[in-house]
Amino acid sequence: MAGTEEHTGAFPAAEGPHGGIQTIEHLVEHLSAFITPSTVIVCIGNELCGDDGAGPAVARALTGTVPWEVIDTQTVPESFLMKIVQRRPESVFLIDAVDLGASAGAVDFLEPTQISGQGPSTHGPAPLAFLELLHMMHPCRAAVLAIQPKQTNPGQPLSPPVAQAVAMVIEGFKTLAARTGNPRAL
Repeated sequence: MAGTEEHTGAFPAAEGPHGGIQTIEHLVEHLSAFITPSTVIVCIGNELCGDDGAGPAVARALTGTVPWEVIDTQTVPESFLMKIVQRRPESVFLIDAVDLGASAGAVDFLEPTQISGQGPSTHGPAPLAFLELLHMMHPCRAAVLAIQPKQTNPGQPLSPPVAQAVAMVIEGFKTLAARTGNPRAL
């Protein structure tokens, strides 16, 4: 059965509950401990492949509505490395569909040290390779907000659980922006 799921682009649901981010308030708590005024939010994914489009969907909704720079890198974050380095951010925050081995739509906040044990991003290697290059060029704090995909079939929209997770992530960033006094977040 697992082999069939791999060929269809579906990801198996994890056994038991996932310990990730469950509510907008919990997400805001994690974000507020990490996000600074100079943070760059890097959204990764292929919007033409189902749930792999989670990152770009977040980027579309956040661009121009939050005080942080939001970059939609699609599947090539390394192409934006110099732009990010030139900004000299205190922190870089990646948003990506990552196989966490959890239920579809699960959201988790991962530090770089936790990423090496995670499955690959849905479009290639784990974000760790990008973060290692970034750290060599500009050492800064980094983290990944990972969203568990259900399917990554070409031509499909986001699955309902991933669309719900994307909406929670968007609301979390906008809530944090409003609390920091950003008028665009209202």
